[in-house]
Amino acid sequence: MTETADPADVDVTPPVAAPSHATDHHLQQGLRRRPSGERPPLPKHLDGSTIIWLAMSAIVGAIWIALVSDENAARAIGLAEDKFVIAVAGHRVTALNDLLTTLDSWVFTWLVPLVGWPAMITMAVYKRWRHFVLFSISLLVVVIVGGVAEELIHRARPFGVTILGQWNGWAQPSKPVMMGTAVLVGAYCSIVPTGRWRRIAAAVGLGIVLFYAAMEIYLGVSHPTDEIVAMLLGGAIPLLIFRWFAPETIFPISYKRGGNSAHLDVGGERGAAIRSAVEEQLGMTVLEVKPLGAPGSAGSTPLKLTVAFELTGDEGQLFAKLLAQSHLRSDRTYKLFRTLAYGRLEDETKFQTVRRLVQAEDYLGLRFAAAGIKVPKTYGIVEITPEAEYLLVTDFLDGYGEIGDAEVDVDVVDHALQIVRRMWDTGLAHRDVKPANLMTKGSDVAVIDVGFSQVRPTPWRQAIDLANMMLVLALRTNPELVYERALLLFTEDDIAEAFAASRSITVPTQLRQHLKADDRDLVGAFRAMAPPRKPIKIQRWSARRVGLALGVVLGGLGLLLLFVANLQAIGLLPS
Repeated sequence: MTETADPADVDVTPPVAAPSHATDHHLQQGLRRRPSGERPPLPKHLDGSTIIWLAMSAIVGAIWIALVSDENAARAIGLAEDKFVIAVAGHRVTALNDLLTTLDSWVFTWLVPLVGWPAMITMAVYKRWRHFVLFSISLLVVVIVGGVAEELIHRARPFGVTILGQWNGWAQPSKPVMMGTAVLVGAYCSIVPTGRWRRIAAAVGLGIVLFYAAMEIYLGVSHPTDEIVAMLLGGAIPLLIFRWFAPETIFPISYKRGGNSAHLDVGGERGAAIRSAVEEQLGMTVLEVKPLGAPGSAGSTPLKLTVAFELTGDEGQLFAKLLAQSHLRSDRTYKLFRTLAYGRLEDETKFQTVRRLVQAEDYLGLRFAAAGIKVPKTYGIVEITPEAEYLLVTDFLDGYGEIGDAEVDVDVVDHALQIVRRMWDTGLAHRDVKPANLMTKGSDVAVIDVGFSQVRPTPWRQAIDLANMMLVLALRTNPELVYERALLLFTEDDIAEAFAASRSITVPTQLRQHLKADDRDLVGAFRAMAPPRKPIKIQRWSARRVGLALGVVLGGLGLLLLFVANLQAIGLLPS
């Protein structure tokens, strides 16, 4: 048994970050409190096109009220529209009749599947599952609303004219035009990026819908109001669903390779809001907002801010994490997965609001700093949109680089292991120890991304942190050196416990990829050096875990059946 040195005798103390919460002198001037009732930097609002669609949808309500509640008005509207359709039919041309009849039959059968399937395949290929689900749901809602309206109004087909086109059911709303509009608008909202292509798609889609509506009137299938109601229903419902549940500012559509769906666009209106909010709430003038685009940051949008401090006029660079509702959903999914994977070992309560999420990360950063662990100093939380978007601003750690790209010597190994020792002694666990979250500058080691950390974790979780830290260090050195230096701070039993608990599922994805790329069996090497110990079982079951597992399986089967029924209802699969 190797004798363990007293940690106090090992001089590996890194510089301690002061647990200050942005009370420095340069933050005392230039601050402004937003008065009650004043709009936040980035208020929630509906854009102009959505307001127009809402206003036009009110026209549908007015038409329905007139047709259902006033028999005289319904009769007058019907007579006027029948005369109009008869007048159009009086100018039919035989050759055009044959062409439009054939075209109507083709469009009636194929418009929805020819637009719907490519749109859904595109969303699946680019893993935009939120848009995928909303696309199918929006079409189903259109079918339901249209069916209710059809049964409520019972509008007959035009009288006194020969109907040349295909039709079934009642006249209002025109189901083919309604579903054609819905699938085109759904594709527009889910697969077409903003800019020139979206303007072209809007013009083309509008042209197709107007031509289809005019063709149905020419063929005597429907009245003009039947077409108007169909277009408004088919357009408004998908548009409002996408605007509400997948707003472009939070879920932008992009086909750029190497991007991260968690990263929000910080240009335009949001960029201006970030600048004004930081200036008002932290007293700094933001000169530049630059996305960092870190591929491993799936739980936030990382930014680099170039700022000028109001009091001194000095310029500097700060790091900021933008957290929004999309990141809150990511956190919930993350915690659900961990509960299913580990049971009682990782039971957690999900955050209910974005405010709670950013508060937790800010608090954990202060706890790490108070424990003497080098972390980026926090300058505070900036409110962008209340309960929806917040910015956590910290030091940039200028001059530091990722440990996976650095030269790692004995001093670096000692400082990194001391971080784990301090976490153990102060009741903390990082839970995501990997190269991207360990930064070095000379022999100094800093920890970043503490948002998923835990206060008073289980001993198992602390052991996992030790194992992952030793694996990170061994990648840049050798397991023998890391094991030898670890014995200065931990017992042999501590190390044996760490690697008895270590499994593929407990190793962060980035670290697991590095281990696969390395020719050495580092886990096996550490287990061979440590005393023998039986593997620690991580399959700890609880009533909550069983319930969640059953719920996920049954929910998945239910959603699959509902999805198939949905595809049949909207015409993408045969009934």
